[in-house]
Amino acid sequence: MPGQSVFWGVTIGYFVLLIVISVWSGAKTRTVRDYLTASGSIGSVVGGASLAATQMSAGTFVGTLGIHYLTGASFGMVVIGLWAGWIVQVLFVAPKFARFGGKTVPEFIRARYNSRAASVISAVLIIVAYTVYLTAQYQAGGQIFHAILGMPFLYGVLITIGVTLLFVLIGGMRATAYTDYLHALLMAGCFVAAVPAVLMQLGPDAIGGIVHQVQPSMTGWFYSSNALLGLGLAFLFAQATTPYELARLYTMKNIRTVRRAVGWSFLFQAIVFLSVCVLGMATRAIFPSLPTPDIASTVLSADVLPPIVGALLIIAVLGAIASSVSGIMIVSASALTNDLLREVWRLSDRAQLWLTRAAVLVLGIIPVFLALRQLALVQFVVALQASLVASFFFATVVVGLNWRRATAAGSIASMCAGFVVALAWFVAGKPAGLDPVIPGVSVSLVVFVVVSLRTRGPGEQALTTFFPPPRPRVSPVPSER
Repeated sequence: MPGQSVFWGVTIGYFVLLIVISVWSGAKTRTVRDYLTASGSIGSVVGGASLAATQMSAGTFVGTLGIHYLTGASFGMVVIGLWAGWIVQVLFVAPKFARFGGKTVPEFIRARYNSRAASVISAVLIIVAYTVYLTAQYQAGGQIFHAILGMPFLYGVLITIGVTLLFVLIGGMRATAYTDYLHALLMAGCFVAAVPAVLMQLGPDAIGGIVHQVQPSMTGWFYSSNALLGLGLAFLFAQATTPYELARLYTMKNIRTVRRAVGWSFLFQAIVFLSVCVLGMATRAIFPSLPTPDIASTVLSADVLPPIVGALLIIAVLGAIASSVSGIMIVSASALTNDLLREVWRLSDRAQLWLTRAAVLVLGIIPVFLALRQLALVQFVVALQASLVASFFFATVVVGLNWRRATAAGSIASMCAGFVVALAWFVAGKPAGLDPVIPGVSVSLVVFVVVSLRTRGPGEQALTTFFPPPRPRVSPVPSER
């Protein structure tokens, strides 16, 4: 890579910033609530950056850019589903989540349905789904270091883990939120610089002409409407209920902060997603025959952009991976310790804090073995995870928060049925060309409603937090004449 000294200089500066943020956050982390939620101290700008950085993972910078490299512009329609998921979350999920004020998503499920079993099942499914997701993030990190430095894939994976564990183990969710802020600024800033640099080299009109010559379908509808609809719905349903995004809601001060944070998140994402589409197609115009689309962002940074911009872009990509990995590690570890092991052992707050850190380490290492197999393109692994999460959580979270009649039995049956159907549909090769999210969520919703109508609810006491009684209307006092 030209300018390796620049790359290493930027990387060392980045590590120093991470260490400073981690140590500062660690000094403020004394309890489990501090570690998992930053004690609800995060404001709207940092919160919005955290939401954006967590969502824009390897799936965006490696996977989505690679898909645009391979297929052209039509994949950008999927972003509509993603943003619709944000709107559903803000309108129907966030207000009641903020009012509940818990630490984890399974903890919320236990309170809403008054069911320990529902909480345990949700925790297990979170760990399974996010093992798949971590696999994609590690795979992307390994590919980046291999493409830049010729480093063995395994070493790249291990560096990706090490960077993330550095601030997660020390500072928990507070460190994650503030490093996310750093990463979001890097992402938006680097793309603002990268797009003009590429357009000046190629010319805006040349990109469409060249990629049309390479593959005519890239300037049209490469994907069928069924494929785009399925992917869009997968991201809509998953975004509305993604546990590592919902966990961010607990870190913010109040519901007004959450709403403003989502607005900031939209701004960061709009800059990045438009840039990713342009850069993916531009890279295809310059390098029409890369061995895998997943290295398009790395090749662009190393061989096209000015050294300082390319180095910062690579750091931004690694930062995006670290942001998602850190959030997933905390959510998975808290599901294990706060929602599974705490059911078996009585733990002091201090013991649970250290056990959660140990769980972060263990659950962070397990997906390495799957990543080494490089199962599929990064974006398709991310899409599978999104389909699984949507299939087992959409009905339980979104519908359950807005329908009093929902029951624990309905939630349990819905989560299990949705997960099994989505996974089976994927293994069967997506019959009829349907993304697994469509049959998964459909079956999950039907099972949720049918079983809930035939079983007893959790009782009024459990519902009060999520369905407060209406305020009594006060009749006006007649004025004396």
